[in-house]
Amino acid sequence: MKPVESVISLPSQLRFISPALAFIRATAASCGFSDVALNEIEVASEEALTNVIDHAFEGHCDETFRISVGFTEADFLITIYEKGMPFSPDRVADYDPGKLENTLETAGLGVFLMKKMMDDVVFKNLGRDGKSLTLVKHIKDGQRNGMMQSDESDLPGKRQPDAAKNISFEIRPFRPEDALEISQCAYKAYGYTYEPYIYFPEQIVEMNTSGKLHSFVAADTNTGEIVAHSAFKYKNPGDRLAELGVAFVKPDYRSSGIFNALTNFCHEKAIELHLFGSFVRAVTSHIGSQKVADNMGYMICGVLLGLFPADVDFKALAGKIRQKETGLLLYRHLCEGSERTIYLPLRHTEIVLEMFRSFKISVRCGESSAGPTNEQSRIHVEVVPVLNIAEVEIGSIGVDIVPELQANIHTLCLKHIDMIFLHIDMEEPSSPFVVQQCEKMGFFFSGVLPFGMNNRHEIILQYMNNININFDIIKPYSQNAVDILQYVKSARTGEN
Repeated sequence: MKPVESVISLPSQLRFISPALAFIRATAASCGFSDVALNEIEVASEEALTNVIDHAFEGHCDETFRISVGFTEADFLITIYEKGMPFSPDRVADYDPGKLENTLETAGLGVFLMKKMMDDVVFKNLGRDGKSLTLVKHIKDGQRNGMMQSDESDLPGKRQPDAAKNISFEIRPFRPEDALEISQCAYKAYGYTYEPYIYFPEQIVEMNTSGKLHSFVAADTNTGEIVAHSAFKYKNPGDRLAELGVAFVKPDYRSSGIFNALTNFCHEKAIELHLFGSFVRAVTSHIGSQKVADNMGYMICGVLLGLFPADVDFKALAGKIRQKETGLLLYRHLCEGSERTIYLPLRHTEIVLEMFRSFKISVRCGESSAGPTNEQSRIHVEVVPVLNIAEVEIGSIGVDIVPELQANIHTLCLKHIDMIFLHIDMEEPSSPFVVQQCEKMGFFFSGVLPFGMNNRHEIILQYMNNININFDIIKPYSQNAVDILQYVKSARTGEN
């Protein structure tokens, strides 16, 4: 049985002791304690809470403290965390019940009662975090057996592991009334670690209405329950490249084949929408999403170090990750087009042309020594708070491009942005000049994205702002991914 804990915060006022005791007693009762044991727990808790308010906070009613109430398979635990007056239990006089009749002396009575009523009393000095007092009551075997019978597998409505394999589902475009269930589906898959808008049903509706998002859902045909979601995300109106993402499946349905069916449905819709192609960003703490993308015809075009936050919880897939999550940028080509000319620094030419050949996109590498124009530069900076990254797009390359970039990067670093991704139009003849200047600032190669900037091919550079990436725990699936990860690693250290 997993440990269970509930934490409440209380003002340092005596009026809140009674509701706190009711909470503690009710939780203890759920563990099967007898009435005698419940009374002992309540008396010990009342003494502890009263001591905190009267002595630790010296009667001040404008302070707060926390109570943790929980249990393991072996123990029921009450812990009080407070930042009141420093205290040492060694200085508390031992209480002698025999003296009470003669002297009415009660010094040490509170600690005596706590130790008498409970199986253990543990005091800890937490330094600047204050101190804690834990009251422990052992759970007996008979109680434990009763608690185990309430295991979640016996709860009504709990789907059995194999039930999802036989599900009948319908895949269809988004309807406004789906929005709340989409938020709930995201929560089931990722908790509250996904992009913020997905937890606001009204924002899901607005983004689908404005064309920023094009959502598709999978619904159980028997119950109507929405069990999966995926969408095309667009950077700008009129773009013919979309990111296929915002994809999640409720954990109980992950073995049903829904994800593959939903992705295939999206690809069919992409052809109807006349997209040049689509791209995905796959995590690297596990190879699951990469493997699916590879089977769908996506090919690696970049490595985005430290892209995803370190608190993403992949539930049963990989648990919580151990560092900022590196993403792989993967592209799938859909529509043939005319040959275009791209401009690159010589050292990146070979790997970029090899990627375009693998995509079956016709490009030729032009030669250019062009520098910036006499106009002012246009630079667009977007900070993504949930990822703590910045996307910097160079709209035009003017005479002030270098100092403007330096100023923007400086500002972002002062804001402690972890990663900065710089997007440069490769079809612009002065792009090699900008790439070289940025690499002098500490940027290094990340990848390319066909049709990524206003339907023009882009090169992506990245900048690490004092974060550490352990390359050894990044898990690339394909050999191409292994090769490009190595190229990025070498570019970071200036070896290529």
